[in-house]
Amino acid sequence: MTISTGNKIGLLGFLLILGIWAYVVCQIMGTFDQRSIKDKKYHVRSLNIANELRQSSDDLTRMARTFVVTGDEIYAQYYFEIIAIRNGISPRPKKYPPTYWYTDFASDRSDLTSLGKSIPLQTLMREMGFTPSELLLLQQSQDRSDSLMKIEKQAFAVMKGLYADGEGKYTIKGQSDRELAIQLLFSPRYNEAKIEIMTPIQEFIEAVENRLIHESDVFQTKQQQYLWYAILLLLISTFLALIAAIYVRNKIVLPILLLNKEAHIITKGNYKARSKVDVKNEIGSLSQSLNEMANHIEQDIDKFKQLAATDELVGISNRRAFIKSLELELERAHRYQLPLSLLMLDVDNFKVFNDTYGHCIGDEVLKTICKVSQLALRENDLMGRIGGEEFAFVLPASNIDSALIVAERIRAAVDSSSLIVGPNKVKITVSIGATQLTKTDDVRVFLNRADMAMYKAKENGRNQTYWV
Repeated sequence: MTISTGNKIGLLGFLLILGIWAYVVCQIMGTFDQRSIKDKKYHVRSLNIANELRQSSDDLTRMARTFVVTGDEIYAQYYFEIIAIRNGISPRPKKYPPTYWYTDFASDRSDLTSLGKSIPLQTLMREMGFTPSELLLLQQSQDRSDSLMKIEKQAFAVMKGLYADGEGKYTIKGQSDRELAIQLLFSPRYNEAKIEIMTPIQEFIEAVENRLIHESDVFQTKQQQYLWYAILLLLISTFLALIAAIYVRNKIVLPILLLNKEAHIITKGNYKARSKVDVKNEIGSLSQSLNEMANHIEQDIDKFKQLAATDELVGISNRRAFIKSLELELERAHRYQLPLSLLMLDVDNFKVFNDTYGHCIGDEVLKTICKVSQLALRENDLMGRIGGEEFAFVLPASNIDSALIVAERIRAAVDSSSLIVGPNKVKITVSIGATQLTKTDDVRVFLNRADMAMYKAKENGRNQTYWV
């Protein structure tokens, strides 16, 4: 039996045993998960009950205040409909809206009112199985809400010109007094009563959460005990088989799989990836050979990338590489609101050099300009050849004043240089356009404005700098 075959048989046996115990553990955990889900649903329903009580109180206040302010009877109707829903007289909507009164603005109210059963809110509280102390808190909140309704009903009576007769009834007729009704519903006493409704609700929520946390802690303790029993039994039952499989798995199978994976990554073009296989056998030797091959490929690719981004004549960034760098600098300048300037340089009368002395001398002119210009640049400035005799310079973190200084330094350096052609000393001059980035500029607009400034410099007599 080969090592590979023996390893497979041992591994399959191990996985079989592991699968059996995993199934047992999953069954145990599944039972607890169901209990956990039940607790979560219970928690949500508890909060909904508390919120329903709070929301009904808020809706009653809203309807009562709107009625006394506007005098519109529809809000009085909404008010009593809300009470009817809470007390189980009217059906409860199955899809409970954010507010009771929202249902009354629906286009077909007959359908909405037939969606649910008529169940008092107190009945829902009792059916939830709250503890007596929790139920008492909810009852306190509803009792306080019912007490607040006395003030609201008094305001309703005043709006109709009815006043208390001393026996808790409003039978004495008088003049309607909206100001008094508004005063009743917006008084400090009324607001304090509203606050007293919320206090038991908050205490109820905290009590339910504390109870669920305690039950969850007890449940988790039991769950951990069962899991430790299963893990211990699993370790004992698989220990001997695991010892036999570890050596072959770690020294042969896993290195091969890892080497295959890393080689596949390299074949997809990620030549920075390296094999991490480090074993003292043929697989380790193969891993080293793979890394050496990747090193050579990466070096060759870096050379090709450098050649693709470099102008072969003057040895600086070509147009594509320069535009890409300009895009990055422009994006950075917009993001961090930094100044950014651009220079565009064109060799004056370059066609004359080519026509008079030949293209070889023209190439030497370009090389000379590139050399002296780079000496005049700062460390973070970038120069690129973007055309035949056109060069561009991106100046990060530079405003137009700084850019003009750099431009004049370049122009003066070129003007001071010369090229010896036989017995003749050839003088070289350039025209430079400068511009600063604005908030609305993209790369095209930025380049066009610098190019326009350069042509202005040429129109004004050449061998000068012009900015836009």
